Amino acid sequence: MPFDSQKDITREEQISSSLARIMDFPGMDDIKQTVREWEILRKNIGRIPPDEPILLPEYLWISKSGTGKTEMLQLIADYLDAAQLMPFNGLVKVIEYTMDYCDPDQHFDQLEDLIDALSASSGYHNEFKGILALNIDAWLEHLEEKHFVELLEFISAHNRSLLLILMVWPDNRHLDQLESMLSVYLRIRRIVIELPSPEDMVSFIDGRVRAYKCRLADETRSLLLETITAVRDLDGFDGYKTLEFIVQDIVYNYYCSENAANGIIGPEFISHYGNVESISRIFKERYDKKRDMRIMAGFHPGS
Repeated sequence: MPFDSQKDITREEQISSSLARIMDFPGMDDIKQTVREWEILRKNIGRIPPDEPILLPEYLWISKSGTGKTEMLQLIADYLDAAQLMPFNGLVKVIEYTMDYCDPDQHFDQLEDLIDALSASSGYHNEFKGILALNIDAWLEHLEEKHFVELLEFISAHNRSLLLILMVWPDNRHLDQLESMLSVYLRIRRIVIELPSPEDMVSFIDGRVRAYKCRLADETRSLLLETITAVRDLDGFDGYKTLEFIVQDIVYNYYCSENAANGIIGPEFISHYGNVESISRIFKERYDKKRDMRIMAGFHPGS
């Protein structure tokens, strides 16, 4: 299709760049398939009367912490904005919000807080239009309570201005019931987000380390791959958050060494990650302590 202006060429370049960044992201296969559907929609949009807008479905993202959701939300917002598949209006394109639980005997202040957050993100003088990523982990054992129904009533009434993404990490006891209830109000689509493969995780670490003008030796990569393969599915392994923790640990150790001049990070700089049994125990102890501290402080799993 020919383009008549530099503006059109720039938009196509923005779309292409956004697509490439999404497709290059490790894992996220379900999201990438959804974006491919959006690309087909974009190419067909000219066949639809302009006064009959197409509303995107709502999505249920099933994912544990640390899978890169925040970065992916920004990437898909940039794509949808460039592709003009939904309107954006506000100080930000994406709002990530954790919906705290509220006892049915209490006033639903949490919903009012959400409404205030949407208003603030619009600049207090317009309706926010963009992506609302709403964590509802705290509600998984309260799906039949009146406040959860109130929440569904509210978000379903605003689906013309919001792309709603509900985020949970449920056990299988709640998933079927949750999807059944959501489907009454929303055109819900399930998205499962897995952690990247151990190989992709090591490549991520190497890429981050290279930003500090050094690189992992082959032996170091092999040692990290063995360790990450062993601990990747432990509760205490928090995805990209843990990987960034490892990156900062490695870089700090390296640049505190007299041998930092050669730019190669050998296995001696990650010796504490080499003992799989020891590092597995550390991750488990860290997870148990964090869980206990959060319970003591009154935090719920979605905080």
